[in-house]
Amino acid sequence: MALWLLRETWTAFLSRRKERTETDANVDLIKGLSERIGFLEQRVTAQDERLQAEMQMRLKAQEDASALRIRVRQLESTLRGLGAVIPPEDPVVSA
Repeated sequence: MALWLLRETWTAFLSRRKERTETDANVDLIKGLSERIGFLEQRVTAQDERLQAEMQMRLKAQEDASALRIRVRQLESTLRGLGAVIPPEDPVVSA
């Protein structure tokens, strides 16, 4: 009887030790995955900010180019009104 009780106690102890080790490993895994997710969220946020800034710069460049084209047309019209001969605009070749 004492031998059986000792064996059962030892088995329970080893089983609990194994479960604790597995639990610790799972906690470490979850912690590592959480850190990785946090890092990826930071990267995505930074990339979104860079893309937003690039879109704003491109929009500003388009607005500036449009304003410049309008100004050139106004100046050409004024020069034509004064009698200047201005050759027609070359078609834009896209790259």
